[in-house]
Amino acid sequence: MKEETRRYVRQLVRASAVGFSVAFAIFIGVGIGFWLDTSFGTWPWLTVIFMIFGIIAGFRNYYRFAKRQQDEERRGL
Repeated sequence: MKEETRRYVRQLVRASAVGFSVAFAIFIGVGIGFWLDTSFGTWPWLTVIFMIFGIIAGFRNYYRFAKRQQDEERRGL
């Protein structure tokens, strides 16, 4: 495999992993919030709060990925 193709595949895999990471963080946040809401009878407040936490965590994961990509481009990797 050519080096350029390898680099492209590597970036594609990383981007896919970040997408799954963002979706997973939101899903986990909603799941925890839903479980707590059903336990305490506070529907929908904890679900909304933990969904927001999940969104924040997802964007944090995306930011870390973008920062890592930028650092690698600067170093020429």
